Amino acid sequence: MSASTNSSNINIAQIATYQSGIIQASAHRIINRIVSDYLLRHGLTAMQWFAIGTIHDAGEQGVRLSDLNRKLSTTLPYVTNMVTLLESKGAILKVAHGGDSRIKLVKINPSYISTVKQIESELRDHMRTNLYTGDGVTREELSSYIAVLYKIVRNSDYV
Repeated sequence: MSASTNSSNINIAQIATYQSGIIQASAHRIINRIVSDYLLRHGLTAMQWFAIGTIHDAGEQGVRLSDLNRKLSTTLPYVTNMVTLLESKGAILKVAHGGDSRIKLVKINPSYISTVKQIESELRDHMRTNLYTGDGVTREELSSYIAVLYKIVRNSDYV
């Protein structure tokens, strides 16, 4: 990497596309490792946590498997297997849709809601301690980073 990419005042015009790709991939791996290390304490993978969070966000009405699949940007067989596993762990419930029994909805098991809140709170603290505070990433920088990620996904034809 050139000297310009090692300083705090990075000149984006001088960063090669491969350098940008390397740094993006490295950041992704670091964040995933921090998240995964914490989630292992709860017997969860990052993708299982993403599913649990998405299902939790859907509330009492639950979410259809096809909608969960779209939201997680993965395959329906993967989501189906993951849902079966999360159901066996007691985290979620599969229920028939009120209007069409062929449609399956998933929702958080009411007894697991406090666990979801605990994991979210502790994971935030874990990330703050192991990523943001230690690396000097400010709340504003993190907010900008997340906002850019949302824009990239929202404006992409590849999702």
